[in-house]
Formats: sequence, structure tokens, C-alpha cells
Amino acid sequence: MSRINTEYHSEYRQDAKKKIIAAALNVAAEHGWDAVTLDAIAQNIGVTKPALYSYFKNREALLREVTLEVIRNIQTGLGTTLAYDNDIHRIIRDLAELLFEQQKPYANIFFQLPIRLRQDPKNREEFTHLFDNNRIIIRDCLVRVKTQGVMLQKVDPDTAASMIIAMTMGLLTSSDVLKIDINVAKKIWIDTVERYLLIGPNVRSRHDT
Repeated sequence: MSRINTEYHSEYRQDAKKKIIAAALNVAAEHGWDAVTLDAIAQNIGVTKPALYSYFKNREALLREVTLEVIRNIQTGLGTTLAYDNDIHRIIRDLAELLFEQQKPYANIFFQLPIRLRQDPKNREEFTHLFDNNRIIIRDCLVRVKTQGVMLQKVDPDTAASMIIAMTMGLLTSSDVLKIDINVAKKIWIDTVERYLLIGPNVRSRHDT
């Protein structure tokens, strides 16, 4: 009787799971969040629907993983965007690009996130952990930039990072209800962050040039 290489099997399953999540993100981007079903994903990647049940027991489990993947991607983007740059204007511009432009296809995910967190304490704990990691990345960047003398000394990086996370989620989750265009939301975000960090409004930002 042949033995199964469990390490290879585990890697195969992880790879297959990533492909399923990627397919779900593609479907959401092209057809909207409601179109993300197990049937649609099975058709997208060319497998049978029963095969998907070995990875996700239902649509809700798939949606949870897709949402987590979006948040993880933001965390990766934050790490890349904020790791070394000390130009606060460029940092704000790049953050706005990451948080609004790159996440535009997944706006419905953020709109539904507050409901999901209230309904599932386990999910809330995991999402809270991810968002706190994002806050820490932003805070550490602001601490570094503050030493350059661009931000006034009374700006608290930890408070500023929490404000940025809260305002971002507020704009992303309410823009659909309030019918705020993503470009308008992005401008509101940039203007507010600049004023909060005390680098405007009288300072001309590079994104205005």
C-alpha cells in the first residue's frame, strides 16, 4: 500500500485553495459580490462544485476567506508602501492609491464587513487582529516620518494611525449608501489626513502638481 506524501498533499491543497480564492476575487471584480457563488467559482476554474466542498463547506466560508484575503493584501501593500519612504506627501498619495483605487473592485466587501463582524465573534477577533496589524504598520511609519520634522510634535502617531484606519473604513463602508464616488471619497481622505497630520491646508501637496 503506497503512502501519501502529506507535506506535498498539504502544499497542493493550499495552492488549490489560493486559486479558488483568486477566482472568487476575479468574479467579484467583474460581476459584483453577489455573483460569488460556489457554482460560479467551479465554472471559473473548471472543477465540479462538489470538489469545492473539500475546501469550503459553504458559500459563507468562502466569502469569509475572500474577505480575509483582501485585508491581508492590504496589509502586504501597507508594508511595501510604507517601509522606507519618508516623504509624507508621497506616502499619503500612495496610501490613498492602495486603499481606494486598488480596492475599488471589492467595495461591497467593505460595505458588508460591519455586519459580518457583528454576526460572528470568531471572525471579529480575527479581523480585529488584522486591522490592528495594519494600524501598527501605519503608526510605525508615522513615528519614522515624525523624526524628519514634517509632522508637528503634538501629533501622536498611534492616535493618527487609528484615525486613518477608522476614517478609511468609514468611507469605504458608507460610500455605497451615501452614493459617494470613489474619487470623491479618495479626495476627502487625502484632505482630511493632511489636515490631521498638520501638513496642510496651506502646504501644497505633490498630488496637486
